[in-house]
Amino acid sequence: MLQTATTKFENFPRIDEKGRTPKFLQLVNGIIQHIETGRLKPGDRLPSIIETSTEYYLARATVEKAYTSLLKSGHLTSQYRKGFFIADRQGLRRVLFLVAKLNDSSQTLFNAVSERLGRKYKVDLFTYEYRQEYLCEILRNQAANYQYVVLMPHYLGETDEVRTALQKIPRDRLVFLDAAAATTDHAPVPSVCYGCGDQFRQLLEQNAALYKKYPRLHFVTTDTEYIPAEWYRAFLDFTARHGLDGRILDGLDEAPLRPGNAYLLFEDRDLVSAVKETTQRGLALGRDVGLVSFNDSGFKELVGGGISVITLDLPAIGKLTADLIAGNPKKHASVPMQFIRRGSL
Repeated sequence: MLQTATTKFENFPRIDEKGRTPKFLQLVNGIIQHIETGRLKPGDRLPSIIETSTEYYLARATVEKAYTSLLKSGHLTSQYRKGFFIADRQGLRRVLFLVAKLNDSSQTLFNAVSERLGRKYKVDLFTYEYRQEYLCEILRNQAANYQYVVLMPHYLGETDEVRTALQKIPRDRLVFLDAAAATTDHAPVPSVCYGCGDQFRQLLEQNAALYKKYPRLHFVTTDTEYIPAEWYRAFLDFTARHGLDGRILDGLDEAPLRPGNAYLLFEDRDLVSAVKETTQRGLALGRDVGLVSFNDSGFKELVGGGISVITLDLPAIGKLTADLIAGNPKKHASVPMQFIRRGSL
């Protein structure tokens, strides 16, 4: 029996032409609501993009945007030349992804994990803002609703409250990121280690000749990214061993750019300011002033003749994390830091 336009859309959400919510979002929210109330069931075929566009007088791009969003969220599946169908989400596995702070690095990791796991998993991002009380509250209220918990254990400390909250999560459901010693009181926890103090120390030593061109070396930190305490010790040990005047600063404004100085810059805004100032003052990067940035990006290959970077392969870290969740028998992995030399050092 052929479906008529009426029967095709009888269980479909309505669009409020005068509503303030964008039409594609009305469509997304309406379909999700109909799934949750049972009006749309797993396996139900949705009208095509053209059919929906015609029925609601919507641009095809609007309908396509809504369907694409629902595909990414796992509410729909698609079959070549057959159309879009309501997904069976009963077997969907949920992952709680807990980061200390939302920034470019944590967002990149989250995206890599989500993409690697695919549509059989639903990954939700939470942040605890380096606050132990927030972390414990999230673990108490949310962890039981998820099959897996991925945690960046920054500033956890050793409080009984944190320890108790973690002990309630089975070891095979917990994954630590960025933790050199990912253990709890009773059992090792699967982990992906990266950016540890030994790796940072090794990169400094391997490139000692470059840094020794500059008598004074500044480590300019930030409050928007987590910096392991081991990095500070490694930096001070390195500068002392090689007879350099090593200084740790909270921001670039504490140390005006001077010839003969080199700067390890965590913040990209500090990097931009430094490059701009050297240009204005006619200072040559890699000769008069040395600059090293953290975490590579496309613009760092181009600005100032190329900026040297200490960087991590964040997509690789995300893939390893996803593989641990999906059942990789290897319970611990390590991703090395990399130094890319360009003209700024």
